[in-house]
Amino acid sequence: MTPDLPPTLRSDAPSTAARDVAETLLEAFYQQDIREECLLRGDVAGAVEAADASTEAMAAVFRAEFPERPPERAERAGRTFARALFVQDEIENWSALRANAAAFDRPATEFLFTDLSEAYDGDVADDPRWEVVRNLLCRVCAETGIDAAYGERQTEFWRQHGQRDENWVRTALEAHRLKVEAMVTGCEADEAAALSECFLSGVKLHDRWSRADRDRDLDAIREIVAAYYHRVFELRGTPPSA
Repeated sequence: MTPDLPPTLRSDAPSTAARDVAETLLEAFYQQDIREECLLRGDVAGAVEAADASTEAMAAVFRAEFPERPPERAERAGRTFARALFVQDEIENWSALRANAAAFDRPATEFLFTDLSEAYDGDVADDPRWEVVRNLLCRVCAETGIDAAYGERQTEFWRQHGQRDENWVRTALEAHRLKVEAMVTGCEADEAAALSECFLSGVKLHDRWSRADRDRDLDAIREIVAAYYHRVFELRGTPPSA
């Protein structure tokens, strides 16, 4: 039985489908982190490879999360979501990226999503590129049917989380509930709350990744993510599309 989960999400044996989608999601986020690390050490080829892997994994995840949407739209939403994540990383690491610019062996426009020539000297919390993130997430909403308020709430969650603002937990729950309600039509309030709490547990475990041992990092979170998708698929009454 999976520990530290609301009762409705506990399962002795998450389905194979749930485990597969969980593994794909974790790969998407792990490769996002690898992209960030590669950029910070000037490894452009590694960053591009990781970005491509993260993007395609996220496209597959969104196809499973939104099976009632046309596959091409769900996949486009996943790729757009990945791009929003990459812009977030660039905002939070901008000073280091600019300082490391001499190490890049190809034009930054080929592997960054924002303009390396811009200083963006203000506080990270006030960076104008958060509007880029919000617009990307609003496009995700348009493709998937998530309430448009998700674009604002998810952007604010990422901004607060990166700045260690204690309000990030509440904002994350507010944002994710909107996504759950789009993934599971007619989702009851208590189920949406339980799934959002499960998501929050996953975020906190992700924050502990060392990035030094992939298996150890992923082993700590696999069961929670698999339980999350198992319950989503139970509530929908159907497995994800292939």
